[in-house]
Amino acid sequence: MDDVKQDSDEEGDAGAAMIGDVEFNSATFYRYANVDVDRLLDTLGDANATVQAVTAFIDAFSTTVPNGKINTFAHNTLPDLVVVNLRDTQAVNLAGAFERPIAGDVVANATKALVEREQEIDASYGTTPVHTWVIRVGKDTEAADQLAARQPLRDVLTELGDAIASRLVQE
Repeated sequence: MDDVKQDSDEEGDAGAAMIGDVEFNSATFYRYANVDVDRLLDTLGDANATVQAVTAFIDAFSTTVPNGKINTFAHNTLPDLVVVNLRDTQAVNLAGAFERPIAGDVVANATKALVEREQEIDASYGTTPVHTWVIRVGKDTEAADQLAARQPLRDVLTELGDAIASRLVQE
């Protein structure tokens, strides 16, 4: 370990500039995305390409995590909960579920807050999804079963692709 810094005009900056603590944080975060399938179809001009683009996006969005300090902390943790809604109304952002900080059992309480927000918004505005899929891990996310039955990501992608393809054929 090089913990003694020596300045040398010939060698430039020799030694370590920082020997200290780096705080560790295990964050809980809410991510939201909206894909307008009709506009995507207009852009791509092909139903199969549209289905492939949407399912590839959902796959990547579900399995990709922020990568700041990834080498320092090796935080390749997959989400505890992913909810995919197919709507024929409008996009609905559920960030309001987290206006107040989540305390206590963070995963369980965040899941409950998200489910309650979804149900309240849908009941108030008539935005109930045509179909909902839930990908979840562990007992702490069981409250999400109120939205839809738990399924593995691969099954969700297949069913979502089929639902979008069917919808595009009907139009």
